[in-house]
Amino acid sequence: MSANASCTKDGAYRIIPSANGSFPLLPASPLGADSTPRVRLSSTHLRAIPPTVDVSVALSGPGEPGTQEFRGLEIGHEATFGGYTIRITSICDREALFDLVSQPD
Repeated sequence: MSANASCTKDGAYRIIPSANGSFPLLPASPLGADSTPRVRLSSTHLRAIPPTVDVSVALSGPGEPGTQEFRGLEIGHEATFGGYTIRITSICDREALFDLVSQPD
């Protein structure tokens, strides 16, 4: 997949490097806002074949597991953290989009 083909602009959530979370934020966890992870864009790798993205997911509440990095995610790859699963749907220059696959009940 080429860099142009990876930038589909499809996806319900957008992440960019300078933001502390996605647009929009993930739906609130049943345990409250502090238990809702924030997905952040670390970097995009458009020259990789296929293009990939690195994201971090963080929880800030007391007793929460902290932050986890997910590197080398391709379109269609999923990442799970804090009961939430996201699927990468678009990788562009300094931007990625994803869909929410599942969240805690």
